[in-house]
Amino acid sequence: MYYGMSSSALQKMYVQGSLANEEGSFVFEIKNLIDSGMVSGITKLIVDGKDVPVADVTVELAGKVREANSSMYVSYGAVLKVRVPGQLEAGEHTIQMTVNAPELGQLTLPVTATI
Repeated sequence: MYYGMSSSALQKMYVQGSLANEEGSFVFEIKNLIDSGMVSGITKLIVDGKDVPVADVTVELAGKVREANSSMYVSYGAVLKVRVPGQLEAGEHTIQMTVNAPELGQLTLPVTATI
């Protein structure tokens, strides 16, 4: 549990149906359902059990694209579009994305989704 939320509640932050292959990358969306605040960036990303270098990942927020490990203010209800180099094969995939919110600590979002 984190910030009074179970793992299943955190999984609801994943925008259902957003996992897709796009232009040499795959993307997925996360909606902030906790509170407005600063995020120091994505600190870890695991896709299908394999670490993905965060330095290669970008995040689109409010029309601006930034490095995934950069700090950003995320308002309540905002949607972050995460872009990861490489494409995924059709089928079910698991993603664990860890972010650092200075006011709250580490938050790991578990995602299970299908392309």
